[in-house]
Amino acid sequence: MHEKSKKYIINALLTVIKIERPSESYLRLSFSCNKPLAVNPNWICPHLKLLFADPLTGKITFPMLDENNKILVSDKVRQFARSYSIRAYDESSNQIVIDFAIHASGLATVWAQQAKVGDQIGIVGTAGKLEFDNQYLILMGDVSSLPAICYTLEHLPVNHKAVAFIEVNHKTDIVELLSVLSVQWLIKDANHPNQLVDAVMSWDLSQQDNLLFWGGLESSLARQLRQAIKDKYVDLAPNSVHITSYWREGFAEGEFKHRD
Repeated sequence: MHEKSKKYIINALLTVIKIERPSESYLRLSFSCNKPLAVNPNWICPHLKLLFADPLTGKITFPMLDENNKILVSDKVRQFARSYSIRAYDESSNQIVIDFAIHASGLATVWAQQAKVGDQIGIVGTAGKLEFDNQYLILMGDVSSLPAICYTLEHLPVNHKAVAFIEVNHKTDIVELLSVLSVQWLIKDANHPNQLVDAVMSWDLSQQDNLLFWGGLESSLARQLRQAIKDKYVDLAPNSVHITSYWREGFAEGEFKHRD
């Protein structure tokens, strides 16, 4: 398995060209970019770093590079930076699609709900840590990582084996994927908060080898899922489990650890 951590710093502007509401939980914004983007279709669940304007000044502050080509990230950059999954990218037109999960508050979700065609945000770059390499892929997530999981399933190499477990807020969030692979859709249920963990643990993987678990979800559930996988699959190599806390209840990005 190849594990990579590449980040491409472009400090570009994204301009809104289309706004849609694909389901009850999402706003879908399509953007044009004023610089070429690097998005490898072999990346598993790629993401990007967005920069929002300071509400007081309307200015977007980008990170800089020092003399050693290292990124200098100021507190102001961190304050207005948010990580998001890539939902779709068209290299020929240099257009990118991002699905924003709708919340009652938060920098990015408020911006997305108020966005109009022609509005702009910054993009630092795109990144992908993992690439396809003949693994049996187990994808797990909630509404925060649904865009990344769908992107990955839509870009699976021919005959690549995978299964996905996705917990969504509403039936309208379920995506019709043109794939013969198994996708287990779960509707969020307050009476069964651990249903995603239970579904993953009950799935029979005994006939599969070279497993790669990838998950993106709320912090407390991510910890439970990570521990459950390690307890059941005791012979798994450490680099076969990649579970990220995409968000944490009551915390903004930068106020919690994405990996424990």
